[in-house]
Amino acid sequence: MSLAGKKDLGEGRALYQIKILEDNYTYVLARDREAFVVDPGDGKPVLALLEEKKLTLKNILITHYHRDHTGGNECLKQKTGCVVIGPEDERIPGLQQTIGDKEELIFAPFFLEVISTPGHTKPHVIYFLRDLHLLFSGDLLFSGGCGRLFEGTPEQMWHSLEKVLILPENTEIYCGHDYTLKNLQFALAIEPNNEAIQHRLETVKNLIAEGRSTIPSTLAIEKKTNPFLRVSDPKLQQALGVSDTDPITIFTHIRKCRDEI
Repeated sequence: MSLAGKKDLGEGRALYQIKILEDNYTYVLARDREAFVVDPGDGKPVLALLEEKKLTLKNILITHYHRDHTGGNECLKQKTGCVVIGPEDERIPGLQQTIGDKEELIFAPFFLEVISTPGHTKPHVIYFLRDLHLLFSGDLLFSGGCGRLFEGTPEQMWHSLEKVLILPENTEIYCGHDYTLKNLQFALAIEPNNEAIQHRLETVKNLIAEGRSTIPSTLAIEKKTNPFLRVSDPKLQQALGVSDTDPITIFTHIRKCRDEI
C-alpha cells in the first residue's frame, strides 16, 4: 500500500489518499471504525489500509465504469460485504445501488451530493461534500486538466465542468489521476507568459522532487491555471489566436490540442 496522504477532518473523521496502479488515486473516508471508498481500482491496497487502521468498509462509491476505477469492486465486496454504489451502468462490476444527479447520500456524519457529469464516459458522476469542501472528481476534472472524451461530446463535457465552476472556490479537488506535471507543461506551452502557471509548475516540480503528491488542488487554483476552466478568459483566447469566443468551440480546440500530445 502506498499511502499518499491523510487529512484529518475533525470529529474522528479522516480522509486517506492511496496511490494505486501507475498514476491512479483511491480515496477512503472514515469515521471511527467505519469507512467508504471512492473508485477502488485495486482492492489489495484498500484491504491493507482497512486492516492497518482497523476499519470496516461499508460502501464503495464509483464515478464511472473504467477498470482503473472499479477493478477492486468484486474483491472488496467479497471480503467485506460492502455495497457498491454508482451511476446506472451495467459495466460497473458488482453494482448494487444506482444514484443520479442531485441525489444526496448520507453516511453519517458524511453528506455527499451527487452531480451528473457526462463527457469522459456516459454516465459519469462526481461526489461533493459541501460541509467539508471536498470534491471527488473522478476523470472529469484533473489537477491542471480534464478527462479525455471517450464517450461524450465537447458540449457535454463543458457543461459538466460548468457544474464544478459554480462550487465554492475553497473546494479541494481529489481527482482520479495525477497528471499535474504534464497538464501544467501543456498549459504553459499555450501561455508561456502566464505567471500563475509558471509559479504553480515550479511548486509541482518541487513536490515531485520531494516524493510528495500534487493532489489535491483547489478550485481557486484551477480557475487561475487550468486552461479547460478558463475558456472564457480573453487572455487565453488571445494566446490561442482564435477569433471565435464561444466557450464550447474554445474548449474543443484545447482538448484537441491536448489529445495530440
